[in-house]
Amino acid sequence: MKSKEAVFQSTHSQRAPCECCGDTHFHPVLYREDGSLIVRCATCQLEFVNPLPDSTTMQNFYRSEMVSENPSQGYFSQYILERQKREKSFAKLYHARLELIETFKPGKGNLLDLGCGAGFFVKRAMDRGWKGHGLEMLPEYVQYAHENLGLPQVHQGSLEDSLPFQPETFDVVTMWDLIEHLRHPLACLEKINRATKPGGLLVIWTPNVKNAIFVKEQWLSYGIKQHIYFFSQNSLEQLLQKAGFKIDYIKTNKAKKGLFNRSGTEPFQEGNKPEDKLGKLWFSVKRDLKNTINPLTYFGPLFDLAGYGFNLFIIASKTSEGA
Repeated sequence: MKSKEAVFQSTHSQRAPCECCGDTHFHPVLYREDGSLIVRCATCQLEFVNPLPDSTTMQNFYRSEMVSENPSQGYFSQYILERQKREKSFAKLYHARLELIETFKPGKGNLLDLGCGAGFFVKRAMDRGWKGHGLEMLPEYVQYAHENLGLPQVHQGSLEDSLPFQPETFDVVTMWDLIEHLRHPLACLEKINRATKPGGLLVIWTPNVKNAIFVKEQWLSYGIKQHIYFFSQNSLEQLLQKAGFKIDYIKTNKAKKGLFNRSGTEPFQEGNKPEDKLGKLWFSVKRDLKNTINPLTYFGPLFDLAGYGFNLFIIASKTSEGA
């Protein structure tokens, strides 16, 4: 495999400026197996794939990875099956997220979930009294939302292309594990700003690059080919400010997930959890034993409090029009 330094030198003319500060000076971080190079901005420390992949490559990649030609295989069927099997667990997660959002926006107005998949979060939001809407790129997910969840409010489209909504429509916009996939996050945040009411909220959940402190290049999120941007609290806060938002709430969690786990896990592969009762019991016993002897079970919360959790959970409010 080529060295990151060699690739870094050979791609100089193809690099895009930093999305956050506009600088063109970078340091190489990691040359990935798919041939992409992650760099770090010398000024603001934002990390991202540079040169950026083109939009056609990304769209083709998502179609091949997320929707299999065989309906019983691929990520789409696994995604649906997991949410059906773990309906109570996901309901608890979604309601906890919505409860937190409602402490900042108790009025329960219009909510837009970007990259909404099949619309499960939108459905839970509507159950709580929100006027829910969703935007999803892949038609198979949109069709499922329409036919199985009764959600005609889920629209097909890509945030990178356009937002098919009137200005100042939404009280809350959510992005669960989405912003790290975008080629031009600042432009997307500015679109969201225009679609958000004055004082409205933007909620973001994304991997936290500070979690790479111990495993460095082997960090779990670096190994996910679909991830283009890798944010810290500081770099994401700068980007949000440029787009006309200020952070009202920030938390990191699940430090254990990334601090000592190595890359190589594919997000779209089938799970290996057994289906039979005995197998499930043995799976749970092994998991609980592993957690008991893992020191991060006990020290992980301290890393979370110090800002080194695997995920960034941010709630920001619109303060002005984007740049």
